[in-house]
Amino acid sequence: MRIKHIVLISFLSLMIAEMLLSCAQIVAPTGGKKDTLAPTIVKIIPENQTKNFKGKQIEILFNEYVSVDNIQQQLSITPNLEGTYETKIMPKGARLTFDKPFKDNTTYSFNFRNTFKDKNESNIAKNIRLVFSTGKIIDSLKVSGKVKNPLTNKPMMDVSVGMYFYSDTLNPKKIKPYYFMKTDSSGIFTIENVASGKYRIFAVTDANNNLLYDEAKENLGIIRDTITLKSNLENLEINMAKMEKIPNKVLKARTTSNYAYIDYNRGIKSVKINFTDKKDSMVYQQTEARSIRVFNTNQVYSDTVKVKISVTDSLDRVFTHEQKIKFKEKPKKNDGVKDEFSMKPKPTNGEDIDLKEVGYTFTFTKPIKNYDLNKIEFMNDTLVRLPVTEKDLKWNSEKTELKIKVDGKKAREFVRLKMPKGTFISVENDSTTNFIANHPIRDPEKYGILSGEVKNPKKKGFIVQLLDEQYQVVQKVDNILKYEFAFVKAGMYYIRLIVDENRNERWDSGDLEKNILPEKIMFIKDKIKLKQNFELTGYDFVIE
Repeated sequence: MRIKHIVLISFLSLMIAEMLLSCAQIVAPTGGKKDTLAPTIVKIIPENQTKNFKGKQIEILFNEYVSVDNIQQQLSITPNLEGTYETKIMPKGARLTFDKPFKDNTTYSFNFRNTFKDKNESNIAKNIRLVFSTGKIIDSLKVSGKVKNPLTNKPMMDVSVGMYFYSDTLNPKKIKPYYFMKTDSSGIFTIENVASGKYRIFAVTDANNNLLYDEAKENLGIIRDTITLKSNLENLEINMAKMEKIPNKVLKARTTSNYAYIDYNRGIKSVKINFTDKKDSMVYQQTEARSIRVFNTNQVYSDTVKVKISVTDSLDRVFTHEQKIKFKEKPKKNDGVKDEFSMKPKPTNGEDIDLKEVGYTFTFTKPIKNYDLNKIEFMNDTLVRLPVTEKDLKWNSEKTELKIKVDGKKAREFVRLKMPKGTFISVENDSTTNFIANHPIRDPEKYGILSGEVKNPKKKGFIVQLLDEQYQVVQKVDNILKYEFAFVKAGMYYIRLIVDENRNERWDSGDLEKNILPEKIMFIKDKIKLKQNFELTGYDFVIE
């Protein structure tokens, strides 16, 4: 019996062990070195540098399983194809089938960029290019360069740089480039296997990936001169800019019982309204970058008011149009909803003031109808009231912005401003609220100074700008050879110089139709770190 028990136990043990082994999951072994090797090509059809290729399929296979990442976006094919292609994803590669034959006697370049990655570690198969010719010769010329944003001096990534066969009627809005390549993260582009010939070069941000320039939405870069390509062309520099020159127009007009609003498709610098009948004249203002507002100051509801409006855009172009305005009927129970009225002062309460220029700028959300100078109290630290007269005031044309400058040189510690309710009254009889602000006199030791010199032998117009880290203008000077930025807060800054060729006191972004490049911008190379009570100099420019 003892032997039988031993045999039975042994048999059961073997059965349990076999069941456990059959149920166990098979897992990949852990440990070992991480796979850092990118996939390598084991087969490509046609072979690289093939001549007289007449096929309609491209096939590429790797030594391991790969994932194919958005091939339609990653793959660059030059010259540009006339037809389309279908993609078949395979475990270790892909096959492209084209619906139209390739052009005769043409060299084609396929740049797959980051299309293929291995399955395990996503190692990218880099520098995968296929070049073949449908003729006896493989073109071998190369064009390369860099694309940047001139306003920041930073490289621009994923910009499409295109080469177009030269013609007098060439228009990148309507014609796709023959050769093209996108810039990398350093703004670098290289177009290879180019045939000799006569070309124009344009760069487009190409947000919709159609290889056409959309003036309203995209930036453009120009190489101004026509290029006769006989040898490799290197170190091209392309500056991108918004060259949008679409004419202004009315987008929409709407009215309430109190206001008429008119919106435009472009930004407005100034507006002028002429009323056909002088007795219909009403107050108006620009409310936003692209909008104007007309006030129903005459309380007209049933009649249609005819006006002629002229708006000047940022390019100093004047757009004039006729407009009919009919306000909505006055509500029976009340006078209708009115827009809010407020005042924004600069400097704000608590902000320090420079003794050399003790002044205020007040911005109102509605034009001002009346004001009382006697209610404005500027006082210095001895609580002596500083006089404010009409000659100290400067209004804008719409009476929505007021600048007041007073003599505060006797102040040593602070300047105080008081304005009780009713100091300013809007065209709709709104009143400013009670306003009190205190400003310490600026201590130079809490600030720094940056300065430099501009050498300008040809006496061109120029603008020197001090920028913060977000490239916003902090201070600027125009046409001053020995410039200085004083009372600069401690921080990081850039300094740039705009060559103002036409002396219109702004940067001009160029013109595609007139083949005009953006005005030149120069930067002090390195970011500047400024500390309190420091004076840094030597930030010099040379205008050639």
